Amino acid sequence: MKLDRSLRLRELLYRLRTEGGSPARVAAAVGVGVFIGCSPFWGFHLLICLVVARILGLNRILTALASHISFPGFSLILIGVEVQIARRLRGAPLLSIHSFRADDLWRLVWWKHFGGDLMVGSLVVGPILALAAAWPTYRIALRRSREPKRNALIEEAAYRYLGTGLLNWELVRGKLRYDPVYFSLLRGGALPDAGRLLDLGCGRGILFSLVLAARAQAARGVYPAAWPPPPLHLTFTGIERNAKTAEVARQALGAEAHIEVGDLGDLGDLGDLDMAVLPAADAVVLLDVLHYLPAATQETLLTRAAAVLPPGGLLLIRDADAAGGWRFTATRIQERLSALARRHWRQHFHYRSRSEWRRLLETLGLEVTDAPMAAGTPYANVLVTGRK
Repeated sequence: MKLDRSLRLRELLYRLRTEGGSPARVAAAVGVGVFIGCSPFWGFHLLICLVVARILGLNRILTALASHISFPGFSLILIGVEVQIARRLRGAPLLSIHSFRADDLWRLVWWKHFGGDLMVGSLVVGPILALAAAWPTYRIALRRSREPKRNALIEEAAYRYLGTGLLNWELVRGKLRYDPVYFSLLRGGALPDAGRLLDLGCGRGILFSLVLAARAQAARGVYPAAWPPPPLHLTFTGIERNAKTAEVARQALGAEAHIEVGDLGDLGDLGDLDMAVLPAADAVVLLDVLHYLPAATQETLLTRAAAVLPPGGLLLIRDADAAGGWRFTATRIQERLSALARRHWRQHFHYRSRSEWRRLLETLGLEVTDAPMAAGTPYANVLVTGRK
């Protein structure tokens, strides 16, 4: 019963999060929320947002979030500007800064003297700030909406994770939306149609979920005809070090993927999983994994990954290019901050340049190509493909 209630709550939050999704409605939700946040009805902003958004068919969560423009600290500035504008409009002298002491704001006498000015000023400042927030929001939302089929595929792939928690769902949505590697692998035809896809360091299994969603769309006849057909006969095996993350992948993917817990940095025997002998695969993928491993471990792991490939098999690596200039610096900063956020205080990284990644795969007897893989991001990522 508790599980049913939890799932129903997640479904409700999902509907609230995704309602009113057209660019115009998204922009309107932000604009309306900002306008309400500028009004002097403190304590009632949330209620007003929910009622107005429901009437206008806007996203209620987005409207409520936008109303927080009147957050503590900025609200004092907002009140001062609104009152001063109203006084200017009616020809009254401007107030000194001492008239806006925080301990006076809620006194009845203050409201009696300045409440009318505050209301008039909010009707001037509110629309200006609402338009200033709504216009860039509209442009961003419009840019997203230009690929409706891609967006539909993202939503279908991410929906699998709703049952594991809204945070996982949001993370997967964001990763698919902003990280170019997943759609590059899918749309570029890099993955084989049949055999086993082995993802080393698979995380939540996002690549598997995207391929499965594409496969489902193809079966329904709604997959984009201009794209290469998705792999229809691949099986999926993932290895993930973090047991909790692996469990998320298992719950989201169910029986459609096999997820093991294993540390790629430990190439010995891990109980049921022997990292010394990786499972045979037609394509092996390592996305943003290798730089966490020491140089010798990188080489050993890639040697074993190449060994399990058949002739024509693919080894696909996305990692940082240490010769990437300022973009590589941005990559290093982001990785260090991420490690600190995970409380991995002593995390070490080993990066290689694009040419070093190429040479390493060539020494394994692979035919190598590479391509930038950081579109839309400030990072120095590169996709290196080795064919056996």
